[in-house]
Amino acid sequence: MHHGKTTAALLGGGGFIGSHLVKRLAGDGGYRAVCLDISEEKLKKIVPAGGYEFHACDIRRDNSPAEEIIEQADIVVDLIAYATPSLYLEMPIEVVKLNFFENLKIAESCMRSRKPLVQFSTCEVYGKSGGKSEPFNEDKTDIIMGPVCKQRWIYSCAKQLLERMLYAWGEEGSLDYLIIRPFNFIGPEMDYVVTEEEVQGKPRVFPEFISALLFNRPMKLVDGGSSRRTFTHIDDAVEGIVLCLKQFDNFRNQIVNVGNPENEISIRDLAHLMRDIYEKLGGEKSLSQIKEVTGAQYYGPGYDDCDRRIPDITKLSKAGWKPRYGLHDTMADIIGYYLKNYRKIPKQN
Repeated sequence: MHHGKTTAALLGGGGFIGSHLVKRLAGDGGYRAVCLDISEEKLKKIVPAGGYEFHACDIRRDNSPAEEIIEQADIVVDLIAYATPSLYLEMPIEVVKLNFFENLKIAESCMRSRKPLVQFSTCEVYGKSGGKSEPFNEDKTDIIMGPVCKQRWIYSCAKQLLERMLYAWGEEGSLDYLIIRPFNFIGPEMDYVVTEEEVQGKPRVFPEFISALLFNRPMKLVDGGSSRRTFTHIDDAVEGIVLCLKQFDNFRNQIVNVGNPENEISIRDLAHLMRDIYEKLGGEKSLSQIKEVTGAQYYGPGYDDCDRRIPDITKLSKAGWKPRYGLHDTMADIIGYYLKNYRKIPKQN
């Protein structure tokens, strides 16, 4: 403890989820947020100055202060990951090295220091729905992946194996953990805005579509946009995460879904909805066309997808969490942010 505050070490705290979580913890008063990441660019945009302590470093380097930061923390939140599908196909080995092996070292550090670990995983762990329509349940749903040649699933497998290791350590009494499985969190400063068409990697669907709208490019529907997702406003997500931190003892050695099952939409309908809201808020007709591409054209060979991803949120609901943002409000709020902050960027030559 530090002046009566809980010290939360956020590894990967400079990313999209991390920076919004730091903002919430900084505003809470009960927490001291210590962040470790390779960049604090997003934190600076989102968190008021002085709201956190930052250590710039890459945990893959030998001189990383991660071990020391973990030792001095009351609770460790591990957000370190590569989490965009294009990277699973472009650099699968690196994805496993970071998402499994490096995260395993963090868990081992927590065990040495006897520190509780909040490990961010992914709804990708559930794999495909297998034709079933019921929501994904943390403790009952079978995990179904595509074949090995579909490299999209390498990320999911790395995260799943990490979860299974934490579970095993929890069972033997070596580690107190809580695993969070996020379902499509969206919000300000997610991934990055693509100002030009040809950049390495591709962001996830919301930043990809908002970039297309801002820069008058086609909104590309992969394989017809028939996949269905549930989108969760980052502010709702963060409230759920903070509830987990505050009630860690109740969630000890559990897996918890964080998502909004009410906000389900197909990717095709999402493109139309985003374009409509963009036009209303921006006061002008969008020049972006909605265009179909194949998964192989967009991502390259090895792409595969999950047809439908709906979370069962019984655990978090019982603890008192209720998302406030419906789908339309979520989109309007976040599209408004991008219009205000990115619209005036000149096109780069």
